[in-house]
Amino acid sequence: MRSIYLNEDVLRDYLKENNISEANFAKKIGVAHSTVNRVLNGKRNPGGKFISGVLTEYPDLTFEEVFILNNDLPKGNFYTA
Repeated sequence: MRSIYLNEDVLRDYLKENNISEANFAKKIGVAHSTVNRVLNGKRNPGGKFISGVLTEYPDLTFEEVFILNNDLPKGNFYTA
């Protein structure tokens, strides 16, 4: 199972450096301010709308720098190299 997480520090630094409030960021990417707040605080993972909004509205941000792709294995499955 794959999970996508936000690199909170990168996005927080970007918002601060560009003087963008959470509310304005949320409006521009098309999600609720509460969603941005929860994602930034690690209370929920970013969804498709959040991810596509970031990548569409902020082309200077790349998926690799803002998001972390985690390849979690289902319970009971083990990977050995």
